[in-house]
Amino acid sequence: MERGLDYEAEKLRARISECSRAFAELEEKAEECSKALREFEEGSKDLGEILSALSSFLEALSEFEHELSHLASSAASIMAKLPKVE
Repeated sequence: MERGLDYEAEKLRARISECSRAFAELEEKAEECSKALREFEEGSKDLGEILSALSSFLEALSEFEHELSHLASSAASIMAKLPKVE
């Protein structure tokens, strides 16, 4: 009986790849935000630059959360296609 698990396996690989990409972007934006905060403390950045860096970080965080939700959805689909234990 074909359960479509090959398709789910490929989808899972694609989803984790997207999560990795989104996490790398999040990590980059967190570093940029951290640097901007340090520079603000030193007086070389203004509040507008901090808000811009923070906004970029939050946007990247939202994208990562979005991709992570797809990964969770894939896991749920896989579980639904597995045979039931009796």
